[in-house]
Amino acid sequence: MQNFILEGKKIVKPVFVTTFLLTLLTCILSCTLYRGYTIHFEIDPWEIGTEFLSLLFPLFVTIPICWQLYYERRDRFLAYTLPRIGRHRYLVTKWCVCAVSAFIIIMIPYFISALFALYVREPQELWPLPEGYSHVFLNLYAKTPVLYALLLSLWKGLMGVLTMTFGFVLALYGSNIFVILTGPFIYVILENFFWSILGMPELRFVTAFEPTSLSSLSVRPASFAAGPILMCIVMGAMAFYFQKVKKRSIYQV
Repeated sequence: MQNFILEGKKIVKPVFVTTFLLTLLTCILSCTLYRGYTIHFEIDPWEIGTEFLSLLFPLFVTIPICWQLYYERRDRFLAYTLPRIGRHRYLVTKWCVCAVSAFIIIMIPYFISALFALYVREPQELWPLPEGYSHVFLNLYAKTPVLYALLLSLWKGLMGVLTMTFGFVLALYGSNIFVILTGPFIYVILENFFWSILGMPELRFVTAFEPTSLSSLSVRPASFAAGPILMCIVMGAMAFYFQKVKKRSIYQV
């Protein structure tokens, strides 16, 4: 626990600033941006105001967190920890701190902005549902919007942890800070483009993060699993390549 706290202190400032700014921005957008839209449910402004996060979230969970691990490698601080705490114990503690931080950065802005959209924003007339209207988990969305927002925020927080882990692996082996901090974002963009070209957008990682990006008829259990599983495979292949092919050590940059 002491090591966890010590590691948390190293990134608490950038994580706090990122979380605060994202929360402020999403709350403002959720209370204002909807005015140019036709809304059918009280929680619709939340989805409208947080759309930008579906594209940029890999940057928000990587840049404030993974830079610190890179500089610890570059300055050989990791080698300094070897005789004191052990390689695996230190890296596991480090990842746990980064995972909690990534979860907070995504989950808190999403859920608080949902509460603002439901209870703080100026009321607006709700339009009747058009014929053929569909939405993912429509019953939850319409009848218990707070529960819907909480569950979706928790899920997106977990996707944020997975995306941060991608950056964490890059930080363990990479020597270019720009590649480390933008790698997960570039991966999500390229994977999104690849599956869209193949006509299978339901398999994108973005769909797992934001299931409302597709019609409810297109979202299946595989839509929530395919993108995360593929990212885990890519991370494993990348670690294998650096270790076995490039013969690159974690303790050298």
